[in-house]
Amino acid sequence: MKPIAIIGGSGMYELLENPKMFIHDNKYGRSSEIYEGKIKGRTVYFLPRHGPNHTVIVPRINYRANIWAFHELGCERVIATNSVGSLNPEIKIGDMVIPHDFIDTTRRFPRSLYDDTTVAYHVDMKPAYCPDIRGALINAAKKIHDGTTHDHGVIVVEEGLCYNTEAEQKIFCSWGADLVGMTTLPEAILAREAGLCYAHICIPTDCIGEPVRSDVFQQNLKKGIRELSEILELTVEQLPDERDCPCSHALEHAILAKEASNAI
Repeated sequence: MKPIAIIGGSGMYELLENPKMFIHDNKYGRSSEIYEGKIKGRTVYFLPRHGPNHTVIVPRINYRANIWAFHELGCERVIATNSVGSLNPEIKIGDMVIPHDFIDTTRRFPRSLYDDTTVAYHVDMKPAYCPDIRGALINAAKKIHDGTTHDHGVIVVEEGLCYNTEAEQKIFCSWGADLVGMTTLPEAILAREAGLCYAHICIPTDCIGEPVRSDVFQQNLKKGIRELSEILELTVEQLPDERDCPCSHALEHAILAKEASNAI
């Protein structure tokens, strides 16, 4: 079976059987550390975004090298996890959320696999996340998570490193956003540009109107990680080897910029 990629936090190494660490060099640079192991006999590549000791801050993550590493390693599916803030009073700390859409407010560069080329695919981001992975995550979360699982949600992704202001929160809420985070973009877009499936599951660790306290944040994160490990394990088991989702056909239907400009 084809390997599956998981992007997450540094507390999830116990997911893998006999993990071996390596770094993947490719045309986009050096990836974060990648751990190769097995889940129920299936090869899984686990990548902690911030490195094993959480030393890589959000703007310094080489998102392109990470996604391209998975592509060259033969992965077709990427499952990600994120700790997020809740903007929706119905989404509480301790819930699980599988977003269905995103709003991008980041200013990161490069933000595409084609930023430094003369040829570019303009991929469709509808749906924003892979429906097959989302379905498997929802099913697994509802079986394992004791609390509420939200099977829809819009996440607004901001630049960081600071948390958003009250005025920004009001704007995000007026846009219909349910969550706010820092790291799912440009991962989701890069995955689509590479023809990979991508979806993520989120743990709300703070809520709108409440101050963010580091001690409470860490407590909520550790509690969520324990359940996330079981959810990811079940999700990997559920995903079939073959794909026929919109992501798998993304490049077939994308507009190739150089060809389009030549035709005008």
